[in-house]
Amino acid sequence: MTEFRPFLLIILMTILSHSAGAQKLLQLEILREIEAIKFGEGSIITFKTKDYPKEWQTKTIETIIPVDDILVFDDGMIALKDITHLRMSNTTARAFGRLFSGFGAGWLLFGGVAQIAGDYEFTWGTFAIGAVAVGLGWILNKFVSKRTYKMGKNANLRIIDISFPMAPNPRVQSNGGYP
Repeated sequence: MTEFRPFLLIILMTILSHSAGAQKLLQLEILREIEAIKFGEGSIITFKTKDYPKEWQTKTIETIIPVDDILVFDDGMIALKDITHLRMSNTTARAFGRLFSGFGAGWLLFGGVAQIAGDYEFTWGTFAIGAVAVGLGWILNKFVSKRTYKMGKNANLRIIDISFPMAPNPRVQSNGGYP
């Protein structure tokens, strides 16, 4: 068995190198930012198109065709030039928004229940703490948790293909390789 280990290792490395050869990415280049945001096949994007300018569509990228600048989804395909807006979601801000909203609602609820039970006096300070927390949570969810980019104005979309070229089959030339 030990004499087959190098042979099995070579076969495994060959298989892995061929499967990792193709990588096509959708790249969002943002104005005045150095790093671009990249989406691969299987990524979920939210966008508006020229055909449906008032409707946000959220779809999963199935395949990227770099030659024609086309994104293929499970229910169709779209050319890159037809995308007018792209929306990015900040999940951390959304999570904190929900956290603050839940805290504020709980603060107001328990303050109200304690007031009704007669154990606590519901004051303006109690109301202010709950209302500020709910308001902060709403602001985080409504404004901070998403960022919209307009193509051509503050962002551009580009498809890049960083695939390894397939090696051509070497041909045996009778003249020693000279033309």
